[in-house]
Amino acid sequence: MREIAERYDVIIVGGGPASRILNRYLHMFLPGITTLVIRDEERIVNHCGTPYIVEGTIHWEKGLISEELVTRFGTPILVDPVVGGDPEAHVVTTASGRTIGYGTLVFATGTDQVLPPIPGITLDRVLKVRRTRDLVTTIQRLKEVEHVTVLGAGYIGLEFAVALHRLGKRVTVVEMADHVMGGRIDVAMAEAIEAELDGMGIRILPGRKATCLEGEGAVCAVEIEDGTRIPTDAVLSAVGVRPLVDYAPAFGLQTTPDGIVVDEYFATGVEDVHAIGDCIETRSAITGRPVPGKLGSNAGQMARFLGLGLAGRKRPYPGVVNAAVTVVGDLAYGGAGLSEADAEAEGIPVLTTRATSTSTYENMPHPEPVEVKLVYRAGDLRLLGGEILGRFNPAGFVETLAQLIEREATLEDVVTMTYSSHPELTPKTSRPYFVRASEPLLRNLARTGNLDRDHPLEEER
Repeated sequence: MREIAERYDVIIVGGGPASRILNRYLHMFLPGITTLVIRDEERIVNHCGTPYIVEGTIHWEKGLISEELVTRFGTPILVDPVVGGDPEAHVVTTASGRTIGYGTLVFATGTDQVLPPIPGITLDRVLKVRRTRDLVTTIQRLKEVEHVTVLGAGYIGLEFAVALHRLGKRVTVVEMADHVMGGRIDVAMAEAIEAELDGMGIRILPGRKATCLEGEGAVCAVEIEDGTRIPTDAVLSAVGVRPLVDYAPAFGLQTTPDGIVVDEYFATGVEDVHAIGDCIETRSAITGRPVPGKLGSNAGQMARFLGLGLAGRKRPYPGVVNAAVTVVGDLAYGGAGLSEADAEAEGIPVLTTRATSTSTYENMPHPEPVEVKLVYRAGDLRLLGGEILGRFNPAGFVETLAQLIEREATLEDVVTMTYSSHPELTPKTSRPYFVRASEPLLRNLARTGNLDRDHPLEEER
């Protein structure tokens, strides 16, 4: 057996939030532990901040993650991609040829952007923003262009569309689904977001599919399937991501198109090898089935679960509920759990209910309307999901929503939940968001004198 010159108790492969949080938790609970972070980029950019970096709100240096978040624990950072290894010998091999031993190995390698497989996709000025080097190139290219076409109207596509607009660019957004957010969110809320974009001067083209990029050397037009030709100076791809798992065969890791397969403790099935974050196949906390879940917040949560587990405080990860928020212009949207469209795709019978409340007390100056929609499972009235839309900050309310979903709250649990109240910060006490939105369904059931969960009724119109 060959001698290994370098060895660490834990090697973490990846540079994103999951790697940083896991490393911090390991040193919090296991003093004296030796850890190494290996990644393939010199510097790591804050992905959530990239639209603001592009528009100039966040200065480039402030958009880069501080190395001190890792090195302050005495953890070295090695910029040298892992290309192979020997799980029986507990070693990894890097691109430069270094062989490093580990006690526990954790992959947290994240994702890269997907480019749609259409003619012309390799032309110059087809822009990417996921990885630091791509973002650097994109910022330089944007100085040369006036009109940018964004492919994809999910969270990233819309946030970049707004950032490009604020940068002074003309912006067109092309989305395959009938509405923004992939057609998965409430239609009325999607239409409100589309109206916000239109009011800003951003051209939105839902229900359209890009079939070809035209140009000689650099892209000059986007052709969509109905034959429409959109002249453009650049194209920004925001159609999705793929997990970075090229190393998986060398370690015998099972993968799907969504990432590495792990159990509820993030074990891969290979001894002492774990995986967390965007590089794994995520499963729904509600259905237990694979579901998209590539969110930094999910990655951070996974890192905390695994950190506790490796420190002897093991507990099973329940799966994702995908609590997420975004802002389009002055309009903010958030959601968690299953949307009505998600539930329909899963074949789950549901009852939906909604209400309009306000961002502050109604007697305060300039209260803004807040739309809330909730999805309950027919039969047992378990809360499965919800959405909220308004000109205010919904993040804290979405986190509360996620907690209710994770804890399998029922209709009665929601209408009796604890909430806070303040004239400047919340609606008045008679109109708390999730309680208010649940009351039409509760009232409809109460009027029939039938709260039997095995015989659900249609919500009140």
